[in-house]
Amino acid sequence: MNNILKLNPNGSITLCARKTCCPTMEKIDNDHVKITDDNGNSIIIKKEQAALIRDGIDVIYNNRELLCE
Repeated sequence: MNNILKLNPNGSITLCARKTCCPTMEKIDNDHVKITDDNGNSIIIKKEQAALIRDGIDVIYNNRELLCE
């Protein structure tokens, strides 16, 4: 299965990379997003922090250096 972003009727986005384990992300306010996993566990973070997740994955899995400390 390809990576899929699915817009849900409630405005949340489902983030799927496989057939199972598809977390959702939703806007809380103008500054925060909520990410919820399949087990109902969730975190609320600033949208700027959420935007850094892709870079964090690149650092962890590709042994890249951090851009700042």
